[in-house]
Amino acid sequence: MWDWIAKLDEIRRKDQLAVLVTVTKSTGSTPRKQGAKMIVLADGTFYGTIGGGVVEHYALEEAQLCLEEAHSRATEVPLIQKGEFPACGGTMELYMEVINNNPSLYLFGAGHVGQSLCQVLEGTPFRIHLIDDRDEWIHSPGIPGATIRHHCRWSDFIEHANWCDQRSYVVILTFSGSVDQQILEEVLPHPNRYIGMIGSKTKWGRVEKNLTEKGFDLSGVRCPVGHDNGGDSPREIAVSIASQLLSVYNGRE
Repeated sequence: MWDWIAKLDEIRRKDQLAVLVTVTKSTGSTPRKQGAKMIVLADGTFYGTIGGGVVEHYALEEAQLCLEEAHSRATEVPLIQKGEFPACGGTMELYMEVINNNPSLYLFGAGHVGQSLCQVLEGTPFRIHLIDDRDEWIHSPGIPGATIRHHCRWSDFIEHANWCDQRSYVVILTFSGSVDQQILEEVLPHPNRYIGMIGSKTKWGRVEKNLTEKGFDLSGVRCPVGHDNGGDSPREIAVSIASQLLSVYNGRE
């Protein structure tokens, strides 16, 4: 049996949209039985098999529709002989489950505020990718288990991330203002729904001047990031950022 759980985890870490196809019921003569699985990516690549032939071709087409509509569904495939083409004659029921359709938060900086934000957002729709090249911070025990950690250079992550104008959210919270500006500069050309950066109005004035002179459009950047709740502790700042992220996600702003 192929390791579909490991493949799903790999797809989750890469933030790839996919459909998990599962045979939920089979009646009569069918190529695969209940429990057989196949994973289909947005580019048509697939792993595993639910039997090949007609049923697999049908599943691949249905998977693409599920991805376009961002909607999981159940379907039935009758394997009926047509003309001179043989078929098994049974019926297979499939469940097409869209995977990784949640919004992705690309969170740069695993410091105190970054870790607090991971904790505050636990249990929300956001799938959090935490990026930091500092070993002692990215491996902190305070980071929730559901957070996907990336121990790498900022630029490497940005280059290989799965950017999407409706699913990608960015929050920049590093240890250095110059690093924040560098990350922002590299993120801006990519499609996204939200970009927020920590900092004072004075810091933002400098960053805005520097990047505007380079021709960047900063109208969509939120800095200082978060709703102003008057707090200054890592947890209070994290709550303010989480509030803003959820407001954007839910169409409130």
